[in-house]
Amino acid sequence: MQHDFLPVVIRYDGMDADGHVIDLGLLGQSIQGASKLLGSAGSIVVTGQFAKKSKSKSMSVRVLAGQPAAHCWEIPAIITTVVVPAIAPMFPIIKEAATNAATTAVTAIVNYAISTVAGRKKEADMSRDIAIKSLEEMGHTSRTAIEAMERLATSQRPAIRMFVAPVGQSCSNVRIGDPAFGSVSIDAAMRQAIDAPEEIEISETADFEILISEFDLLNRSCKFSMRERQDRIPGEITDPAAQTPQNPYSAALDNQRWLWVRGKAQLKTGELEKLYISDLAPRSIAAPSGAE
Repeated sequence: MQHDFLPVVIRYDGMDADGHVIDLGLLGQSIQGASKLLGSAGSIVVTGQFAKKSKSKSMSVRVLAGQPAAHCWEIPAIITTVVVPAIAPMFPIIKEAATNAATTAVTAIVNYAISTVAGRKKEADMSRDIAIKSLEEMGHTSRTAIEAMERLATSQRPAIRMFVAPVGQSCSNVRIGDPAFGSVSIDAAMRQAIDAPEEIEISETADFEILISEFDLLNRSCKFSMRERQDRIPGEITDPAAQTPQNPYSAALDNQRWLWVRGKAQLKTGELEKLYISDLAPRSIAAPSGAE
């Protein structure tokens, strides 16, 4: 186990926290949210890529809790990397990089996500600039870093909401990390923006190439993956042909064949959340795509 980061302090101020106590239930939610955010950010720093789950085949990022301190109420989060021995010689990035840069990058990435979800453009831009500079010091490219941070911000809104749970109830402010590393203090107004309902967008009809991994004939629901995404995405097949025996959708599932379909995408913050499939795309009818 490698401790390649400085502790990242999670701090709660005001209300109950001024008396060095905090609501245990709300604290539990908050720490879970912080763990998810720090784990994803730590994975970006280590690998240069976004991973919703902070584990991969080669290594895992763990977020441990240190001893709480009575400065209002705070707890240090300790990020560690566990490297599989077989690939250790191929994993020099964090070991050779400055611990300060790694910690700065993690703090800035997390606060970029929080500020973006809260609609605080100025704070988000500041955190993004700090994160990119630190990641570049570690050999990651600007484009890859920006894409990874944007994916974290769009996919980890639930974790951010968990993190801010005590604000307004057991504390008045909460933050992750040192302000010098891009940390932003979250108050009741920011929490209200974070908790606001997400806007759902439905796209125009378009063609999508999908690989179906699950198909329920009764309710016509499915799950699929896309070439540019490894996670499974839910879908709903409204095409009447899906109700017939040996239909193209079930055949594609049985043969694990890539299939071009037409449908409308349900988007949240620009990310595909669900696909409503209305028909096969013409290219799929003419010449089904073979599995690769």
